[in-house]
Amino acid sequence: MPQIILNSKKITFQKKYSTRAKSIRISIRNWELILIIPKPWFFSSKDNIEKKALDFLISKKDWIFKHLWNQQGGFSPLSKNPDLNNNTRIHYLKYKEEARKVCEEKCKLWWIKMWISYNRISIKSLKTKWGSCSSKKNLNFNYKILFLSEKNKNYLIVHELSHLVHMNHSSNFWDLVCETLGNEEFRKYKMLVD
Repeated sequence: MPQIILNSKKITFQKKYSTRAKSIRISIRNWELILIIPKPWFFSSKDNIEKKALDFLISKKDWIFKHLWNQQGGFSPLSKNPDLNNNTRIHYLKYKEEARKVCEEKCKLWWIKMWISYNRISIKSLKTKWGSCSSKKNLNFNYKILFLSEKNKNYLIVHELSHLVHMNHSSNFWDLVCETLGNEEFRKYKMLVD
């Protein structure tokens, strides 16, 4: 697989040629970076499109880092923790109930401090998210929350509970997150995972 160096990190990516694509684009699926290149060639040659595609990839380095290293958006494929990189169903089934227990305990702990009621907690094998909530006050968490630091576990729980009050990322939402966790560092917090 081809690699590119961004911010001194080697990132592996996959090249996909598409007859439907009208322009060069990138996407992330299952924590893998994919460079999509239009085909047939709308450019003068295959070499030319390859160079343009690589230049495009480099120009999107901020987007790539946001989505690969901001752990609200996905896991880093460079994580040192093998459990965060294991995407098999067997792994999910092995740790699902343990993750549920952690989430239930932490939700009860923070509920006492926040006085925000919630209904059901679901544990899922989410591909690109750490958690979500619904207008029915149901909470969903990625089972891989189990392998995060205590700081990140607490942040994720508080983040989703805060969405039950503010279903957006407004300043009021971030005020609630920071006030609950007692630290301004959590304003638009970018989770990093080792």
